[in-house]
Amino acid sequence: MTSITALGGTGHSSSPDPSAAGREAVLAALGGHPGRAEDLVIVFPKAAYDLRALHDAAAAAAAPAPVVGATTVGAFTGGAQVPDGCAAVVLRGGDHTRFGIRHVDRADDDIGELTRAAADAARERAGEEREHSVLLLLCDGLTPDHLAMARGAYEATSALVPLVGGAAGDDLHWRETSTLGEGRVSGRGLVAVWVTSDRPLAVSVGHGWRTFGKPMLITRAEGAVIHELDGQPALDVYLSERGAALKEDGRSFGEKCMERPIGIPNAMGGHDLRQVHEVTPEGGLVLTTAVPEQTVIQVMATDADALLDGARRAAADALAELDGPPQVAGVFSCCTRAPLLGDRIGEEVAAIAQTLGDVPAAGFYTCGEFGRVTGSMGIHNSSVALLCM
Repeated sequence: MTSITALGGTGHSSSPDPSAAGREAVLAALGGHPGRAEDLVIVFPKAAYDLRALHDAAAAAAAPAPVVGATTVGAFTGGAQVPDGCAAVVLRGGDHTRFGIRHVDRADDDIGELTRAAADAARERAGEEREHSVLLLLCDGLTPDHLAMARGAYEATSALVPLVGGAAGDDLHWRETSTLGEGRVSGRGLVAVWVTSDRPLAVSVGHGWRTFGKPMLITRAEGAVIHELDGQPALDVYLSERGAALKEDGRSFGEKCMERPIGIPNAMGGHDLRQVHEVTPEGGLVLTTAVPEQTVIQVMATDADALLDGARRAAADALAELDGPPQVAGVFSCCTRAPLLGDRIGEEVAAIAQTLGDVPAAGFYTCGEFGRVTGSMGIHNSSVALLCM
């Protein structure tokens, strides 16, 4: 299936063969038009594929357009869910829009500096900066500190250039996630894409969660581990505030916590979400990124209708930043939203596309989202981030 406009298109393939999946998804997104050197092709394959074979086939189909991408916890287009395949989106460049790409392997001792350098290199490769710019980041899902990555990106963008993107997945196995770009596949990668355009570009974030329970103060934390809340073991306090016991089933601790993430107040009067990933033997809560001590947090709750409303609001916010309907959208939705939406999962991207004016939309279920319009943070869980152009 394919969906095409003048500025981009989307497509997908559910072929079990990696070469066929990469080739078919890209050709569908191109919609019979050849790739051009000034275009950008983004692919979202399942992690279980032979990614080298998929990348090579996608690159051959897109040539001479460059290909970047990230593995998923499932992908989607406006017309289909792709849990075991590959989705693709084509962003058309040219006289009005340019892309610069840098794909690097992370260095855990200085993630922030690595991100800043990659973003700076991508901006330089994009050429002369135009009136509107966005930094798109794709990283491997096992990156230990997304907050440091966002701070490094902010050093390159300042408050003037929005940030968007997502962390790769591997169907929640948490063993190896991968990024694709500059002709190679990496299990420790970071892809920075600088988009600069004469036309307006829009970035937005939404979630649809509400506060649940009383505010709690982080009284002891170290990196991504919250040891104490209100002076007590963090796990005990979290369980008392979540309003429902953890079910005794075969899911991991993190999967059991998906329906009750924590929220951090933001400057816009709302909350940024953080998922609880693991628990330490001493009763600490392990998040996917650092949260400083003396931060006030609350347990959050939602339902399917609220999640869909959050996606619609994100689309409406993006639309308000443009001077007309967009022609293509990249969507980065958290993997934790999928089980909560259940059999309504396909409604999320459909609601986004419809709100935007029935535009081609494609993306993947992430292990963390990047989305910043103002401020210096831009790290999210259980949310949906959009890039519209």
